Amino acid sequence: MAKLYIFGIGGTGSRVLRSLTMLMASGVSLDINEIVPIIIDPDVANADLTRAASLMNKYHTLRSNLHFGDDNSNVFFKVELNKIFPNYLLNIKNTDSISFQQFIDYASMSKENQALTKMLFSEKNLQSSMEVGFKGNPNIGSVVLNQIVNSDEFEKFANSFQSGDKIFIISSIFGGTGASGFPLLLKTLRIGKSFPNFNLINQANIGALTVLPYFKLNPSDESEIDSSTFISKTKSALAYYEEDIIKSGSINSLYYLADDISNTYNNCEGGASQANDAHLIEFLGATAIIDFANSPLSETTNKELGIKDISGDVSFDSFYSNMRGMLYNPLVQFTMMANALLDKPDYFTSSTFAANRFFNDFYDKAFYSELKGFCQKYREWLIEMKRNKRSLDLFNTNCGNKPFDMITGVKPRRIISHLSDYDLVADRLNSAIRNCKSKDKEDLFLEMFYTGTKKLIKEKL
Repeated sequence: MAKLYIFGIGGTGSRVLRSLTMLMASGVSLDINEIVPIIIDPDVANADLTRAASLMNKYHTLRSNLHFGDDNSNVFFKVELNKIFPNYLLNIKNTDSISFQQFIDYASMSKENQALTKMLFSEKNLQSSMEVGFKGNPNIGSVVLNQIVNSDEFEKFANSFQSGDKIFIISSIFGGTGASGFPLLLKTLRIGKSFPNFNLINQANIGALTVLPYFKLNPSDESEIDSSTFISKTKSALAYYEEDIIKSGSINSLYYLADDISNTYNNCEGGASQANDAHLIEFLGATAIIDFANSPLSETTNKELGIKDISGDVSFDSFYSNMRGMLYNPLVQFTMMANALLDKPDYFTSSTFAANRFFNDFYDKAFYSELKGFCQKYREWLIEMKRNKRSLDLFNTNCGNKPFDMITGVKPRRIISHLSDYDLVADRLNSAIRNCKSKDKEDLFLEMFYTGTKKLIKEKL
């Protein structure tokens, strides 16, 4: 069973993993059986990280209660999400509550080595705390992240790797953790010999997403991060990537994403206060992973993504046909289910909903509560992307009793029926369940919604 190992480096890595988890829940087609997320971030309290890990835990819990086979047409939550480390985190040792100076044991160096170190690192670098990441300093990150290959977690990853598995790396190019972590990790995967299955890993199909600047930070005297340096760092890193990654052929597929419209966030060096709203770029980054998973092995290929119209908000109509075709049905179907569960819970749990004869005490079980909780997180994700710059405006998240007024820019079709709105939804779900073959209630519930919403899209949207 082929696996895709995804290394999410730094805050950007966690945010893209959050979007990927939402797309996986919706059933976007993936030519892979199992996703294995691995987060690399010294800032373990980073709210972007903890939020992504919490969401993936919810997905993992829901998926563990489902069964997929020829008797189940549902694809919601179909791809397995495997957790091989606690909270998906590859532990970076000896970075808690110490400065970079202490990490490199500066005090025990000879005078000559101390002088050399001061030539390479500023006094601010040396005094910088390791607890909240590398604060936009890839020169620090490149030293600290060199130890990853020696960790127990990396050995566990290597031991689980099998022939046919793929690897994908997510990083930003303008910060500290991602900018330093990506080239180091790629080099380790390609030429490292000190870990199990190195022969398989060295020859694996490896893709990567490198995210160029897509937001700014408010200036702050209390933060070491200065977003005015993002562009210069990006230029330097791109030149390095061209010479040492592209020309060397060490990557199979390298995806680039950027935007010239950017929001300005609060300048938080890390920790629990770093919780940025979901963003279009992270959503598109998740689609890069899907493209890689669905593509055959290739020689080094650079990939960029274009959209039709960049003058305003992005909707389904902004995407070219392949992208729109990949996203439209899964997201519309999952959103329709989420709206039903969140906006009309009394309607669909009542005895007047005929399909409930199959569900008895289902609504009192943990699975239903977890599913509603996941749907709430999904809606919050949509709202965050809609209010961000550039806005990803796919859905009306306040359609209330009008379930078919849900898609931005799409007017529902008229059909010949005496039923409308949620009465029509309930009717199609009642019809769908008659043809569902799933045995367990959890599978049957999702199969009912999947097949029912699929018919409703054909009729109305």
